[in-house]
Amino acid sequence: MPITEDAAITSTGQVTIPKRIRDRLGLDAGTGIEFILDDNGTVHVRPKEPARERLRAIRTQLASHDVDLEATRRESKAAWESRYDGDAP
Repeated sequence: MPITEDAAITSTGQVTIPKRIRDRLGLDAGTGIEFILDDNGTVHVRPKEPARERLRAIRTQLASHDVDLEATRRESKAAWESRYDGDAP
């Protein structure tokens, strides 16, 4: 069931996420969040997953599609090395 709450933006651009929404999303003080703006102007707010967790999810998805992650990693590394001749940009 959707929850609708109002909030205001402060002069510094801050917004307090209403308690019912924080509770539904499991947001506590210090929790990172991300805002996703769709092409149609809809904004989504969700807890930000740590990068390591996002990478694990990607790895799981790729594994289910029979992708050789080590080969992909080697190809990516070789492409970057050839682009910069082994030197940092």
